Amino acid sequence: MKKYMDKLNGKIRINKNLFIFLLVIVIIGITAGALFTAIISTSDKELVVNYLNTFFDNIANNKLEYTNSFINSLILTVGLAILIWLLGVSVIGFVIVIVILFLKAFVLGFSVGSIIATFKIKGILMAIIYCFPHHVINILIFMLLSAFALIMSFRIINSITSKKPIDFKHYMNRYLTVLAFSIIILTITSIYEIYALPKVINFVMDVLKW
Repeated sequence: MKKYMDKLNGKIRINKNLFIFLLVIVIIGITAGALFTAIISTSDKELVVNYLNTFFDNIANNKLEYTNSFINSLILTVGLAILIWLLGVSVIGFVIVIVILFLKAFVLGFSVGSIIATFKIKGILMAIIYCFPHHVINILIFMLLSAFALIMSFRIINSITSKKPIDFKHYMNRYLTVLAFSIIILTITSIYEIYALPKVINFVMDVLKW
């Protein structure tokens, strides 16, 4: 087992400076998303409040469509992961990858900010439950995948500009390993989000007399 994990670790090792850069992008995105909840119009705020109330009411009354929600979650998360992966083998893909990661973080920040703004003190606890662990894991996976996508894109650009051949097969093997690893983890977090998270939220709502 240790030998396998060491091999996997060798395949997905990335540049720390690049990961720090992506972490900054994520932090900026989350912060911008959270602050955006304070500047949207009153009518938009009402839409957000109505959506959140409906969402939590559906959880409390067990009116969620688990199968459809799971499929939609997989399409969104795994589909986005595959898109980032594909962008990594293009010349201009690195710009779009950064934008996608920022928007992913922005949406998370907006969701958390909306929950807290709507439900105040109770919303803080609910926002924490909403984020941990699946959304945090998802962000880390997208950061990992984005890092490799950027590395691959830069290697292709460098190969073109320097007119030097690239061992595409060698890099693609590692790149495919990262994609497979990402899809497995994203599938697990989707299962938790759709099937386990509503039960956790429902339990907390009962305890808080929501």
